[in-house]
Amino acid sequence: MIGQIIHYRYEVLEKIGEGAVFTVYKARDKVLNRLVALKTLNPPYANNRRFVGAVRDGYQNAAILDHLYIARVCDVDPTSEVPFVTYEYVNGIDVKERIAKAGAMQVSKALDIIIPTLEALEYAHANKMVHGDLRSQDILASPNGEIKVTDFGLSAALRECPDVSDNLSMRSIHYEAPEVAEGAAPSSVSDLYSAGVILYEMLTGSLPFEGATAVAIALNKSKQIPTPPRSLNASVPKSLNDLVMRAIDKSPQERFASASEMLADLRAIRDSLRTGRPVAVAQPHSRQIEPDDEPDNGGLLSRASYLWLIVGFVLVVALAGGLTLTLSTRDMKLDVPLIIGKSVEEAREIAHESGLTLEQDHPGEVYSNDYEEGRIAVQFPLAHSRVPRDKAIIKFKLSKGPSVKRVPDLLGLPEPEAYRAVEDAGFVVSKLTNEYNDKIPINAVIRQDPEKGSMAPPQSSIALVLSLGPKPEQPSEPSYTQSPQPKGDPRSFQIAVTVPADADGQQEVRIVVNDERGSTTAVQEYHDPGDKFSETVTAYGDNVRIRVYVGGRLASDEKY
Repeated sequence: MIGQIIHYRYEVLEKIGEGAVFTVYKARDKVLNRLVALKTLNPPYANNRRFVGAVRDGYQNAAILDHLYIARVCDVDPTSEVPFVTYEYVNGIDVKERIAKAGAMQVSKALDIIIPTLEALEYAHANKMVHGDLRSQDILASPNGEIKVTDFGLSAALRECPDVSDNLSMRSIHYEAPEVAEGAAPSSVSDLYSAGVILYEMLTGSLPFEGATAVAIALNKSKQIPTPPRSLNASVPKSLNDLVMRAIDKSPQERFASASEMLADLRAIRDSLRTGRPVAVAQPHSRQIEPDDEPDNGGLLSRASYLWLIVGFVLVVALAGGLTLTLSTRDMKLDVPLIIGKSVEEAREIAHESGLTLEQDHPGEVYSNDYEEGRIAVQFPLAHSRVPRDKAIIKFKLSKGPSVKRVPDLLGLPEPEAYRAVEDAGFVVSKLTNEYNDKIPINAVIRQDPEKGSMAPPQSSIALVLSLGPKPEQPSEPSYTQSPQPKGDPRSFQIAVTVPADADGQQEVRIVVNDERGSTTAVQEYHDPGDKFSETVTAYGDNVRIRVYVGGRLASDEKY
């Protein structure tokens, strides 16, 4: 893999990690001139078409997440020979590797990692997305303190392919909440359990539950109480110890109800360590009934007993009323219809018939190889689920068409027509060179890369080779001049260039000069969006043509 160009775009530089599902490489995005983490599916998963499709869908859904502490998904392409996902590159190591190298962390360092992690979860949960597979391997820490959470989207693919998930049962069992290990769907509360296990691991250097098999670990979670972190690391304050024990409680009802609630306690603990003021973390507890202290009065009900009798009666009535209300309102939920594959108009009519409202999510489009452009590719809640009448909304995302497109045939087209054909097909011209050719007219396409009919991602680049016409005849007498001199006089031109302010990342700027020397590239460099500058270009002769390309697109074409 090292040195290969993946999908005409990503140059693989070095291998930086390997797991059960993916192998991770450091790569350079040659289109946007930036480093990325490129993750390729390992065999045999790369050959499992169902799993490959599920991975594509899961990561494309996760691409909507845009947060400081979440590694952003840049590209997903499971259709190439090597199915891959690209993330923004983080120069650091994961928490698991850090613990393996240095052992348990200082309390302050553990808090510096877990608080950004909870902020990432808080943001994701607010956007109706759970991680579902959070492990210490999924938290990256750079030397400058930058924290990134990765692999949102993978758990959905694993749930969709039980055969793959069963093969990987030991991969995540230590971090899974007990209810998830027993078959329940991941939730925001189960994400907080996983975060609690990671915090336990950072503070102690060990995991709260061990076992030889996934089944043994799951049984231990449901039956045992883990050793408190404070018993393994005396530097852990009681407040933090209590927080961890609450986060990894086997009962979802006893854990933190939200990432915001857990974050508030973590920040309070961090502040107390900095200021020296003590802080207590609220612990879940069952209500306890104190024994009646009033003396016996000959078998008559005491005042306290009488009050308890009234309380019991009220509770019975309330429970009966609640049961009646539940039974009478069990049909207050609505069935969610299937709208995937439909047009927006069709989906709106279907939703209306079911008593639901249709609403486009943001961002509202995803690439889809299964549904044509403009059709609904993603819906949530899922079809055939049930939603309360007061939340009768179906959100959807439209298909942007396939994640790869067929490259058009450009051979023989004049340069302007070739540019239009490239743009109409959804690509950009990134490189332009010239060659002599006896058969192809001047400024028409001789060759293209990638070749016609191949598949490439939308907005990826196509390199063109244009004809200079027949090669001039060579003089009969040998020339002893070391370098031919242009016949015309040199002329200087001041060329103004503007990089669009809304461009995506740095853009390549090329200034190509056609004069008596032939075709030469006078300038080739990268500039930031919004840059405005000018370059002095020298050309020879009376017939001069100067073209400016920004980001692979023809920005200006002037003759002088």
